[in-house]
Formats: sequence, structure tokens, C-alpha cells
Amino acid sequence: MEDKKRTVMAVVIIVVVLAAVLYSFFLNLFAPTPHLELPDPDITQSVDPMGEESGQPEGVVVEVAPQTVQSLIASLERYESYRRTVAVEYFSAGQSLGTVTVQVWADSGWTRASAALSSGAVEHSIVGNGTLWLWYEKGSKVYSGPAAEKTADLSQRLPTYEDVLALDKRNITEAGYEERDGQPCVYVEAKTALNSTERYWVSVDSGLLVASETEQDGDVVYAMSSRDVVSPLDQREGIFALPDGTVLYTVENH
Repeated sequence: MEDKKRTVMAVVIIVVVLAAVLYSFFLNLFAPTPHLELPDPDITQSVDPMGEESGQPEGVVVEVAPQTVQSLIASLERYESYRRTVAVEYFSAGQSLGTVTVQVWADSGWTRASAALSSGAVEHSIVGNGTLWLWYEKGSKVYSGPAAEKTADLSQRLPTYEDVLALDKRNITEAGYEERDGQPCVYVEAKTALNSTERYWVSVDSGLLVASETEQDGDVVYAMSSRDVVSPLDQREGIFALPDGTVLYTVENH
């Protein structure tokens, strides 16, 4: 009976992930393509992530504003090989509905996520080479299906860079540099449909999305944060392997 419940749950999750990917695809398909404005090359004075002015051309970041923040985020160099811990909490009417803690390993386009759900179950997923593999800690079955560009982020319960870059500039209300959990970040705040406010913090150092919030009618309904980022990935054995020992991908030395 328990295995049957896990089977149904796994199938539902795969369907939800694929539906979310398709919804996002069609949403972006019909949404206007964001116009990315590059910084003025004639600007000689810049502002670093801590807000200090500098006349040095190297190692500085140009001043960020709602009109230029998307181009700045797009230009950040993101870690391709890393591990980290992500915490996602959901709320309703100001009350926590539970926290999902996700251990993440990523290397050269492959992503492994092990999510400890608030129910106590542990969900494992591997995304790579256009495929999603999904299974549970105490289950015996592995489910697989096609993966799209956003599937890896969805398996971690994360918004994506595409979400930030797809924002209508007219809806971006704030942008700048902020320190978040000891990390210098690019900060974006935007008003979206249904009276929601979305906030994103992107690390200047790693280029990764390190925090995000969604506020609905004045109440936070989603909050994400990350910590313990290690790059390059310092673990190579067994990360991208299925429960039966099948190795899907081998991490190379960096």
C-alpha cells in the first residue's frame, strides 16, 4: 500500500514538473522579449557591490538601476560546478506550511537534488541530457521523463534566471546592490500579476540565485535561501548514479 502511494506521488510530481515547464514555456513564448540595455561604455565611475565609488576599470560593477539590472544579471558569470544547500519555506496567512531542505550538486549541465520534505520523505532527482530521473529514499522505483530547460530549477523549488530576465521593465520597482547572508548581491524587486511582489538576490561572486521571496497581498508566501556554496564540485563518486548503481554521469577533475 505504501509503495502504491509513493508511485502515485512520484507520477503526480513528474506531471506537475512537466506542466510547470510547459506553462512557463508558453508564458514566455507569448510574453514580450525583454530588451537588455548594456551599460554605457563611456562611464568611467562605477559602484562596487558594497556601494563604494571607484575610478578603477577592473574588478568593479557598474551602477545598477531598474533599466539595466537585467543586462547586469545576464552578464554575471555563473558557477558551472558546485554544491550547496537550499532551504525553501511556504506560508499561508502568515503561518508556515513547512520547509523543504535541498542538497544540490551541479556539474557541466547535470544537477542532482535531494530534497527533505516537511512530511519526512526524501525525494531524489537527477536532471541531465534532456532527462529527469526521480525516486524516493525508501522507494524501489525510479521514474523518468523528458526534462526541459527549467526542470532542474523546478526540482529544487527555485525560480530561474529566465524568470528574472522575462520581467517587464515597467514592473521592476527597485534594483541595486544588497548584502544577503554575507554575500554581495544584485537585488531586484518587481510587481507582478495578482498583486504579487517578487524579490531576487543574485550573488555577484557566484552568479547564482541565492535568495528569493514572493509576497501576496502583503504576506510572504514563498521564501528561498541558500548557503554553503562550494565550487568547483569537490565530490565525484556516486552523485549522479541511480539507486541500482547505474552511473548517469561522471564528474571530471576541475
